Amino acid sequence: MESFRSSSPALVDLSRYSPMLQIPTFHHSVHTLSQRKHSVLSLAATDDYIFSGSQGGFIHVWEVETFTPKTVLSGHTGSIFSLVVSSDQKLLFSGSGDGTVRVWCTKNMKCLYVVHAGPNVGDILALAYSSDLQKLFLGCTNTSIQWFDVSTRDEICSEKRRAILSSRGSKFFQGQEKPATVDEDGLEHYVIFDEAIAPNSHFGYVYSLLLGKLPNSTDDVLFSGSGDGDVKLWTITPSGIEHLKTLQGPVSNIYSLALRDELLFCGSQGGDIKIWDLETNQMIRSLVGHKDDVLALVAYGQTVFSASADSTIKAWSQNFECTETLIGHDKSIVLSLIVTDNYLVSGASDSLVKLWDIPYGNEPNPPATRSSKKDIMLYALEKWISMRTVSGNIRFGEECRRGAKFLKSILNQLGAHAQIIPCGINRNPLVFGRFGGNLADSTDDSQKRLNILFYGHYDVMPADEPNWRSPPFELTGRDGYLYGRGVTDNKGPILASIFAAHELQKEELLKANISFLIEGEEENGSVGFYETVERCKELFGKPDMILVSNSYWLGDDMPCLTYGLRGVIHATIEIRNNQPDSHSGVDGGAVSEPMVQMIKILSCLVSSDKEVLIPGFNDRVRPISESEEALYDELVEQLCSNSTNTNISTENLKNRLISRWRMPTLTVHRIDVSGPNNSTVIPASAKAIVSMRIVPDQKLEDIIVKFKTFVEKQFSVLNTDSTLSIEINNTADWWLGDAESPYFKAAESAIEQEWGVKPLHIREGGSIPAIRWLEKCFDAIAINFPMGQSSDQAHLNDERIRLQNLQAGKRIIKNFLRNISLQ
Repeated sequence: MESFRSSSPALVDLSRYSPMLQIPTFHHSVHTLSQRKHSVLSLAATDDYIFSGSQGGFIHVWEVETFTPKTVLSGHTGSIFSLVVSSDQKLLFSGSGDGTVRVWCTKNMKCLYVVHAGPNVGDILALAYSSDLQKLFLGCTNTSIQWFDVSTRDEICSEKRRAILSSRGSKFFQGQEKPATVDEDGLEHYVIFDEAIAPNSHFGYVYSLLLGKLPNSTDDVLFSGSGDGDVKLWTITPSGIEHLKTLQGPVSNIYSLALRDELLFCGSQGGDIKIWDLETNQMIRSLVGHKDDVLALVAYGQTVFSASADSTIKAWSQNFECTETLIGHDKSIVLSLIVTDNYLVSGASDSLVKLWDIPYGNEPNPPATRSSKKDIMLYALEKWISMRTVSGNIRFGEECRRGAKFLKSILNQLGAHAQIIPCGINRNPLVFGRFGGNLADSTDDSQKRLNILFYGHYDVMPADEPNWRSPPFELTGRDGYLYGRGVTDNKGPILASIFAAHELQKEELLKANISFLIEGEEENGSVGFYETVERCKELFGKPDMILVSNSYWLGDDMPCLTYGLRGVIHATIEIRNNQPDSHSGVDGGAVSEPMVQMIKILSCLVSSDKEVLIPGFNDRVRPISESEEALYDELVEQLCSNSTNTNISTENLKNRLISRWRMPTLTVHRIDVSGPNNSTVIPASAKAIVSMRIVPDQKLEDIIVKFKTFVEKQFSVLNTDSTLSIEINNTADWWLGDAESPYFKAAESAIEQEWGVKPLHIREGGSIPAIRWLEKCFDAIAINFPMGQSSDQAHLNDERIRLQNLQAGKRIIKNFLRNISLQ
């Protein structure tokens, strides 16, 4: 996966050629994870997972790559105040208010064993683990520091452990006649003995522990911060710890510690950060910036991040200047903070975990040796979503042009040959780009390759901004989903496909010519698209296959492959009485009422059981064949076996799918009237917006004629002096793919390779106007591969796509293109 590092060749190109796509220079919240209703008290991470400890005693686990929930670890009966991961990332240690530490395997997420702290320990507020020494250190509310030797844990016999736990009155043994050190889950329980406890190590709660090195020394020391205001340093001995020195500060709680070079940063009560020089043992500075307690500190390269009860996170430079204040946990106490290879991660009392981008130049390791999972594709998507490419509204014309130029820039910078193709005055242009050879050059070797044409659209529907949870034109990550207008329809799938082709070309595995034809008027009836494609047909060459990714799964769990779409006819019926709007109390009964006449006509179009009443409307509908019937039976069986909903029978589900996918319908969307919107006006005109969905083998022209004829006939029997007009706004033919074609089979195989199951073969009730037209225009087979889930909310508020689906979609397209080009 490409990273945003300045060392990335692709990124160098992107920043060099496009001012629109620059390397991020500021911290930016890229995703938010919700931890139910409990505060996030602690955080830890491996390369693959983020762990968050909750006030409710649970540890939530998320996958780093997709931000999707992995599992919830349970077992503690108190709040999780501290989480620590071993340096080899195999073990997770969790310290709790129940007085125990649980040790977890980070691979299978199973608890390996439980460590019981010493007597009357109270809460375990802090943990530190030395992987070299295999020693675990605990900071407790009873002012003690305790330790546990992981490597020798089994040297103490179970009888002695049982006796100690029983004498301490551990609730683990309550009600048991013969205590055992193995519980009903098979977990071993261990004990911290009195000789592994430094009682009264401070005169206050031990809030923070940190392992680090002193200047001119190679040995680790243990730093402890306490409610007494002191920081103590402890040497680590074979038998435990010994007090080395005390950094005595003002009488205020020390809640957090961080090391940067030879400086120790101490987050204190009230909001100050005390800085100690460990070579001279002098406090050299106090950073004033927060307005409340500094509860978490973390160092990353030369930057130190601090989190506070004042709801903010601050970044401090090498020169001790506050370079940025991050505000994301609104009116909440920021309780925990860690840094991974790619993100600053914060947790707060609002039950949220937030991930923030870190600017380049702060890495503690050289970029060449640093593994990064940041994705240029997501950064490009963020920039593209911010452009309000709403078609059909001249107010957004310039934004649409910006969106088209941005896409052209992305294509060029990723190795394609791209250009803008105008479609006429006040119409958004096409963007065309090609990875591979020049199809206009008959001598080019690329003429012998497979030619694939990807179709999509960069225009989007308007957004009802007040009813969105987050700004629709700002890409927002939340619980594994990306939210924003156009993120699933269709900007996300377009970019995933472009980056798939780019990666293949970069790896020298692209053996086909893949062209991208992206229009900007699809949501506006594709005005100008067909004429422009016809005019520039030679530029596009002769595609062997048309690839589309502009539809959705049937549900949220099973991948799908779409092989059919209904067509659509959008029409407007208007009735006018050729008089101005009038008052019902003055003219009621004396003038024609278009609204009443419209209602009478519309009531004749569809029966109470949803059958279209236009004569001959269903005459050409293709009967369901035995093979198609078998497909529906198989699909319904798969859906029922994967569903927990037992309220619907298989027969009802089958009939519902048939009605949605392969039967024609007529829908009245709305009725608009002239005049003011009050209860006394007789409107002079009424306008109904109607659509008809058509299926194989209905003909667009035939249905239009039948519709107009029937409406005109119903109007004529009203015997009125009003006038009728019928306008056909736009149309799209139905499409039925070939499920037996090698392209379809290759797509099916690529989906199964990614998800581990065969995709469901589905049809859809919606329409994509261009897909059937492009098939006819180029005499080529079309494949429609859906990336998104049924809950993606395309065209609706809070449109989204699951990050996992977007990333998987890129890999599927990549594998499909690679495999099909070799056939």
